[in-house]
Amino acid sequence: MQRKWSIKPALAKKLADILVFADEREEITTEAITKQFNLTQTTAKRYLRQLTEFGYIEAQGANINRTYKKK
Repeated sequence: MQRKWSIKPALAKKLADILVFADEREEITTEAITKQFNLTQTTAKRYLRQLTEFGYIEAQGANINRTYKKK
């Protein structure tokens, strides 16, 4: 049996840290995540996409002006 949302503990901690950061703001951007957590833009986008797929945050706007809100 394969788990659909199996992730490594280190990644889970990073995603949890981003959720805490998002909880303290009305909305977040990829740029805010890259600066706060010293990530590349590609990595920040991947983490935000994962959190969106998991249902913790929702994306708003087009790719260039995309923001994220906690659900």
